[in-house]
Parts: sequence; structure tokens; C-alpha cells
Amino acid sequence: MVYERAKYPELARHAELAQQSGLPGAGPDRPLTYTTDEKINKENRRLACGDAPSVPGKSCDEYPVASSRQGLTAGGTRRTFDDCGFDLPRQTGPTGVSVCMIDEKQNSAQGGLHAGAYRQWRMLDGDSFVVAVD
Repeated sequence: MVYERAKYPELARHAELAQQSGLPGAGPDRPLTYTTDEKINKENRRLACGDAPSVPGKSCDEYPVASSRQGLTAGGTRRTFDDCGFDLPRQTGPTGVSVCMIDEKQNSAQGGLHAGAYRQWRMLDGDSFVVAVD
């Protein structure tokens, strides 16, 4: 999965900061694991963004993505970064999830990018993938 910085700057920035803070998915040594389990996907989203602030033109982005087994259903806590709109710790480590309010169009596009890639790669539940920022 590639997030193009020129096309999706806020999405790319958030994923890059999250990976730099220690969250998985940046390379083959620490990939994300795809899940088709809708219960996990919904719970990952709820735990990460259920109390997101209402910001016009923005929506809550979570990293690792909700369609991975590395979301908050796997444990850990939420974290964030400056200019993300959440009053949460700025921490590091390999578990948990980062949340950030980003441009709602970029966040919606992310869902389409992932859905298309999962189909194109014929990914099955449990397959590994990485997120690269280009």
C-alpha cells in the first residue's frame, strides 16, 4: 500500500509519524496483518475514533488501519501528534494506535485505496502488508 504524499499529504504525514513513533507496517520486518473480520474492523474504528472531535472538513484517521489485526482490539493505547486535534499523549512504542483528524476527502480515499489493493492482490484474512509513504 502506497500513500502518495503529493496526492494525500495529511494521510501520508499521519502514517509516517505513526510509523516513526514505533507502530508497525513500515516494512517487511514489521508488517500489518489484514483482517476481513467486520467485528474487528468496527471495534478498531470505535476504540480509535469513537470520541473524535467534530471538525468541519476533517475526519478521524487511525493508524494502524482498522482493517488490520494491529488495531486497538489487539491492545495498547491511543496516541497522537501535534496539530491532530486530540488531547492524548505523544508516545512511542510498537502497540496501540495513532489518531489524527485529517482532511475527510483524503481519509475517504484511503478506504478506497485499501479496498482496491486488497482485491487486486487477492488478499485473504491473515495476509501481511506494509504501508509506504512516497
